[in-house]
Amino acid sequence: MTNNATTRTEKFVVRFPCGMRAEVSTAANHSHRSMNAEIIARLEHSLGNWPETLPQGETAVPQGSEEAFLLERFRQLSVTKQQALLALLD
Repeated sequence: MTNNATTRTEKFVVRFPCGMRAEVSTAANHSHRSMNAEIIARLEHSLGNWPETLPQGETAVPQGSEEAFLLERFRQLSVTKQQALLALLD
């Protein structure tokens, strides 16, 4: 077996939300990097600054709004996922 870059790396498939691939491509072109190199650079930067970059003292959902938040998220789910969630709660 040869000792090249593909044997020294790990592969991981990522599913991008619609439109994100184009954004990564634009950023990579702007930075004169491949899309893979752009993603790696951004992940390294993000992980290198974690957890300092997390919001401090803030909650994801404002206090007192938890029920409305959960209801809105539930309504956004497909019927199948709603049923699965309800089955878990039973």
